[in-house]
Amino acid sequence: MESWTLAGDDWRSVGNKSGATRPGFALLLKFFEAEARFPQRAEEIPPQAVGYAAEQVGVETEEFGHYS
Repeated sequence: MESWTLAGDDWRSVGNKSGATRPGFALLLKFFEAEARFPQRAEEIPPQAVGYAAEQVGVETEEFGHYS
């Protein structure tokens, strides 16, 4: 979970996002930090990370499904 936790400047980057963009952007940011690339498919992001990111940014997990 540590690699998916938003900290410091992450919050500045995510703070101005809303709706599905909040967890979507947070997940892309953390995935890029870990893998040095962006995911090609949403399935590359573990479901637990999706739920955790949504919880951190205060958005329902289902919102990530609306992020393109």
